[in-house]
Amino acid sequence: MDIVERYRKSIAGVVPLETPIEFVRGEGSYLYDAQGKRYLDLMTGIAVNVLGYGHPAILQALDQQAHQYFHLYNGLGYQRIVADFAEVVQSIAEPDYPVYFGNSGAEAVEAAIKLARYATGRPGIIAFRGAFHGRTLGALSLTASNANYRSGYEPLVPSVYHVDYPAPTRLNLTPEQALHHTQNQLLTLLSDEIDSSRVAVIVVEPIQGEGGYVIPPDGFLPWLAELCHQHGILLAVDEVQSGMGRTGQWFAYQHAQVHPDILIMGKALGGGLPLSAMTARRDLMQAWTPGTHGTTFGGNPLACATGLAQLHVMKTEKLVERAHKLGLEALTRLRTASAWPGVVDVRGRGLMVALEFRRDIGGSLVMAVMEEGLRRGLILHPAGLNHEVIRLMPPLNIDETVFNEALTELLDIVQGCTRPLS
Repeated sequence: MDIVERYRKSIAGVVPLETPIEFVRGEGSYLYDAQGKRYLDLMTGIAVNVLGYGHPAILQALDQQAHQYFHLYNGLGYQRIVADFAEVVQSIAEPDYPVYFGNSGAEAVEAAIKLARYATGRPGIIAFRGAFHGRTLGALSLTASNANYRSGYEPLVPSVYHVDYPAPTRLNLTPEQALHHTQNQLLTLLSDEIDSSRVAVIVVEPIQGEGGYVIPPDGFLPWLAELCHQHGILLAVDEVQSGMGRTGQWFAYQHAQVHPDILIMGKALGGGLPLSAMTARRDLMQAWTPGTHGTTFGGNPLACATGLAQLHVMKTEKLVERAHKLGLEALTRLRTASAWPGVVDVRGRGLMVALEFRRDIGGSLVMAVMEEGLRRGLILHPAGLNHEVIRLMPPLNIDETVFNEALTELLDIVQGCTRPLS
């Protein structure tokens, strides 16, 4: 029985497969299939494997911790590896924010929702259209990037409201117009639908991930932070995809020099193992009565050990600064495509880079680019509300020559796919 038939018989089909390939191992920035063909991985497990595959420091940390113990429930007693990792997380984020560990980004979003409602006594939650915050019921109630994610699960969590994210190309507006549009929608919501005194939290991605690597106009996050401050609303920033150095700062919100009340992280946090975290102001965490929330595997010592090793490598090798540099170089090269038919925008921050295609044909173009990329040994990934965006999220330690060669290949593919439109 081949792997395809075995999957069909044993694995739930609710998770679609994007390629027909059987991957058997990873090494550095590459994945290898069962026939030995090599693929440059430019999606890294959706922004998870920031050091690629098989990094010696990750393997050493995993082996060392595995020889001590795999798992202890965090409520059982003190664990030095968990405290070590929490302190390093605080050092790159908000130093006086205690850390709550979970297993996935969605679980960290759920924790943020519960903390916000518990600490404020308010029911209302505001999120943004185009957002992806996860698929568990609470996180799904905030997600608004694809109706298919939500259909069939109603009713979702009540008292959740959505407004447009200031996405210029999506709204067909200038950045300034998009910002004013979102500001007006939020103010109208607070005057016409829910009083600000009933809103617990606004949850926002500083750069929308699934929504298309959308970078909001300058001034958006500072304005949002000030609005929350004025009305006693908590500001929760979802950095599950944009965090851990990918944008050229440890977290994307740091580009705007704001300080959220709640910070949500996941994906790359555990060095490739399942791990997430939610940090929040100390007074909020102290208001969260012990025993009112918990998790069995959150803060798993194996994941804390690999996450700690990864952060050490990132600091030692200055990979955050490198992401900024490589990202600027990538944008300079990819902007060549801006003049080609069907290409709407080229944008990015650090190694969170995107090419957006015309909405009416973008889905088919992206599929064609991905298929040709796979034939040439490039693993690409879509984004956008209509899958009209190609997003690049390579390992932060990818060899610069290899990355430049991949960009050359990608430009050639895009040019070939868009040429018939001219």
